[in-house]
Amino acid sequence: MQKHKRRKHVAHKRSLVVGNQHRPFFEATAGGKKNLRKLGTAVDTEAARITDLERSRSRQQAAAERCDEARRILMKGLRHVSTVSTLLPDDGTPTFAGSRPPNDEQLIGRIDDVLAGTSAHADTFVNEGVQPALLETLTSELAAFKKAKEAITLSGKLYTEASAALDAALSEGDDAIAVLEGILETSPDAPAGALTALRQAKLIGPRDIANGEPAASTGPAPAGPTPAPTHPAEPPVPVPNVPEPVA
Repeated sequence: MQKHKRRKHVAHKRSLVVGNQHRPFFEATAGGKKNLRKLGTAVDTEAARITDLERSRSRQQAAAERCDEARRILMKGLRHVSTVSTLLPDDGTPTFAGSRPPNDEQLIGRIDDVLAGTSAHADTFVNEGVQPALLETLTSELAAFKKAKEAITLSGKLYTEASAALDAALSEGDDAIAVLEGILETSPDAPAGALTALRQAKLIGPRDIANGEPAASTGPAPAGPTPAPTHPAEPPVPVPNVPEPVA
């Protein structure tokens, strides 16, 4: 669907070029001037929102990759701290589960619990094999994990807003082109060839079959021999041999 929207934006840009070529004619009337300006505004807005969509997609991808990286580091640290915790004497030191939490929210909660528990018994855990640098890493990666998840949510929100704004701008452009086309079609003094040029410019081209939209025809069928029928020819009807009458 986004591909179809980009194609429509390109068609609107072509239509604006045609409109600008005949600007004196359109600006001779209030309606023509208004809709040519409306088309120009729509094209600018479409371009800006398409840029927003790509920026949001890029930021979301980067945040998702950072989230994956932090998740891997956190899980490795969690498993190691869990292993060490099971080897400590039963003197009040906490024991942590090393299994993978079913979701990110529970992973955040588990790491928070690990950091709180190990900070109260830092020497004990360090003496048994938990490096001090690991606890510092868990703290920094947990913060990065939370930040990346927030970035994913924000990017998704911005993407949705940009997509809705793009739809509105495309609709505005369609409306403006329809009025400009009508002006050319109903004006006896319209510039020669302007109507045909606008109609060709606004064509979007083949549509995405996956969306259930038929492909637009790009011209007459190519010349060539007529294909043979796919069904077998019917056998000839036999003609009875009737004797001629005797004179």
